[in-house]
Amino acid sequence: MANAPASIRDGTRPGDLGAVAALHGVIYAHEYGMDTTMEAYVASGLADLWLAWDRDGTYDAGRLWVAELDGEVVGATGLTRGDEAPGWCQLRWVVLDPRARGRGLGRALFEAAMDEARARRAIGVYLWTVAGLEAAHQLYKSAGFRLTHSEPAHKWGVDAIEQRMELTL
Repeated sequence: MANAPASIRDGTRPGDLGAVAALHGVIYAHEYGMDTTMEAYVASGLADLWLAWDRDGTYDAGRLWVAELDGEVVGATGLTRGDEAPGWCQLRWVVLDPRARGRGLGRALFEAAMDEARARRAIGVYLWTVAGLEAAHQLYKSAGFRLTHSEPAHKWGVDAIEQRMELTL
């Protein structure tokens, strides 16, 4: 995988939902000690997106992108309609396998989502995260996201600081 060509594509193929949920489960358990409820949370949100695509016959509910190396899904990000305020989008499902880091894939996935938000003429983009995901937070901050909310929470089997970040477009 060290020199394999990488690609970014729409995450609409059979198996993408499971691959993205599994990446979250494995990576977040290994790197942050989270339990299987993290994987279930991601799978549930992705399932809702897939079912909306099927029900509506469009991608209006949101989009998902995956990064591949040698045909293997190694990363993802998504953008959905924001449920909290009209005209806003939510950045979701940001994950990158450690073996794929350092290739610019994280930034490429992020930019695909931000380009989609601009194409949708979104007012802004928000995301929910937890403190301690330094590489992701640096990416968000470099794009202009600002921290708007922070509070202790017990989620996914760990004590964490849940955070909301926003970017007005």
